[in-house]
Amino acid sequence: MSYSSGGQWRDRHQRDDRRPRYDRGWHHGRTGQGNLQHLEEKRLEPQPIGERCNPLCPFFTCSRNALMVTSKPVRGKMIRVAQCRLTGGDCISGECQYASCKLNALLPDGRCAKALEKKAKHTSDEEMFKQIKQMEDYDLYDLIK
Repeated sequence: MSYSSGGQWRDRHQRDDRRPRYDRGWHHGRTGQGNLQHLEEKRLEPQPIGERCNPLCPFFTCSRNALMVTSKPVRGKMIRVAQCRLTGGDCISGECQYASCKLNALLPDGRCAKALEKKAKHTSDEEMFKQIKQMEDYDLYDLIK
């Protein structure tokens, strides 16, 4: 069997249905958009400590770019700690004059407006329908008179 032309050998030994060698999506069972879907599923939430602003919140920013998040060992576990490059100590979060929030939720006294919203009592739909029904009944009573 002589292979004078390279085309005959290629036709016999290579298949056309092979995937490219470095196709990430094929190897891991994901498409190229898998990473984008993962980012869309992950929603950032404010992370206040009680009512107070937290410097580890994803929306907290320092206008002097002095915020530095480091890991510190405490009782054998690593915890994240926010430190200030200007003072060299721990960040005082909402009390600092350079502290700000990307959502504009930082109040002047250092509290987080988003935390206060969650704490506020929200009326349920049933309670709201009862109130509307009472108002409608009251209006009908006035019309009957």
